[in-house]
Amino acid sequence: MQDASQDDVETAPWVQLPPGGAPKGTREWSQTYAECAGDIAQCPFVAIGESQVDRILLLAGVTADDVVCDLGFGDGTFLLRACATVGCRGIGAEINGDLVQRALASAALLPVGVQSLLNFTEGPFERMVLSPEFDKATVIYVHLVPEVLQKLVPVLRTRIAAGVRVVSQRFEIPGFESDKRRALATVACDDDAYFGDMGPAFLYTR
Repeated sequence: MQDASQDDVETAPWVQLPPGGAPKGTREWSQTYAECAGDIAQCPFVAIGESQVDRILLLAGVTADDVVCDLGFGDGTFLLRACATVGCRGIGAEINGDLVQRALASAALLPVGVQSLLNFTEGPFERMVLSPEFDKATVIYVHLVPEVLQKLVPVLRTRIAAGVRVVSQRFEIPGFESDKRRALATVACDDDAYFGDMGPAFLYTR
């Protein structure tokens, strides 16, 4: 992983801030994500609230026996919350090294037993879906724009056919209407959210 510059350290939201400093909001992160990740960035980072994570865990029926994979985990909130509350294993890939460091810093604050359940990988999720670790996932969570979801259709169809549950936050997966089993309606949330609401979520199973 690349070392953060001094300027990065002074503004990064996961470290101690100087007097008068303030962490970046979700909208600011979304605007700067491409700058952080460069040309390989495919989606902006938009944070998910823990209350929405809890709703999705119930929707997908996640238990301690599951291995949950987050493709493009951002700041790690989904996996951190899932492992801490349910006791499942959590794996994922994220291209933005700054966000990976943020996720690792948050994980370091959790009990050692929860930390041992997490495996954050820095790199493109296209590489993760080809890994043996990905084949162990029993639940796949995605919070990606439709254009990127379209690229994942062959992989997700194969995993659904194998009995894996797939959950997409906010956006439906193109062409998966027949695989959709349940959906969460969106609900309003605080004004700091990028969209102003939690967004819907869609569960796909065979």
